[in-house]
Parts: sequence; structure tokens; C-alpha cells
Amino acid sequence: MAKCEKCGAKKRSWPGSCPRCRDGKKRATVAETSAEMAVAGGALTWVWRGVMTAVRSLIRVFT
Repeated sequence: MAKCEKCGAKKRSWPGSCPRCRDGKKRATVAETSAEMAVAGGALTWVWRGVMTAVRSLIRVFT
């Protein structure tokens, strides 16, 4: 058994969160990755909407 660096409780030795305080590198990494994906996903959505609006405008002009 390993000890949690934050609260001192015993925890499993493999990388994972502490069952007592939920401190762990894996949780922070997952949260950070999720936040980055949400920001990137939102930005890509707006870019896609802009491209589609331009295409629709061109179709209306030439038809």
C-alpha cells in the first residue's frame, strides 16, 4: 500500500486517485484534457458555421 501525499491515507499503489480526498494526477489530467477539448470543440463549431454561411451565400448569389 502507498500513502497519499495530500492526506496521508493508505491507497492502492497504482496511479489513481486517493479514495479519501480524491487527489490524484489522473483526475487532474482528465479534467484538463476535457476542458481543452470543450474549448477546441466550441471554436471549431463557430469556424464551421462561418464556412457554411459563406458557402450558402455563394450558392444564393450564383443561382
